[in-house]
Amino acid sequence: MPLILPQQAAQMSLSKAELIPELFDQNVAQEALLQITYGDKEVQTGNHLTKEDAAAEPTVKFFTAEPEAFYTLLMIDPDAPSREDHKFGPWRHWIVTNIAGSAGDVSGGEKHTPYIGPGPGANTGEHRYTFILFQQQGKQSFRELPNQERPDRRNFDWKAFVAEHQLKQVGVSFFLIKTSE
Repeated sequence: MPLILPQQAAQMSLSKAELIPELFDQNVAQEALLQITYGDKEVQTGNHLTKEDAAAEPTVKFFTAEPEAFYTLLMIDPDAPSREDHKFGPWRHWIVTNIAGSAGDVSGGEKHTPYIGPGPGANTGEHRYTFILFQQQGKQSFRELPNQERPDRRNFDWKAFVAEHQLKQVGVSFFLIKTSE
């Protein structure tokens, strides 16, 4: 039986959830290990949580080979309002910037966009809540994005944000929430 490495397991989970090719190219970097917990519930690349499980801001730790670098964490939902209809997606749930790699914990970063927990509408199917960790090219200023009203978080062009700030993707994880049918 062939050995499956963590990088391959992540690729398979992302492909199975169709995040590859929808959000990511085939070769998604997994240079950093993400540990995301909501209380006693851990995000394990593609497991199911409830919106109640994920209502409060999670604890996010990461392990990287470059602790002297700074990092940015995004949390998005590409499935707003549903997986079949992305007219509001991706939805911007959370952005933390200027996270010191030496801390390995996002709590010391700058909360660019305050956390808002999942709120999938009834009968909208399964949503893929995706965390993406990026390495920055040093500590930097990020332009403000409106985030106080729910419509401000719709249609987040995360790829333009990444390009504008010259971020390098180094880790990904996600969880699923299935709404009642």
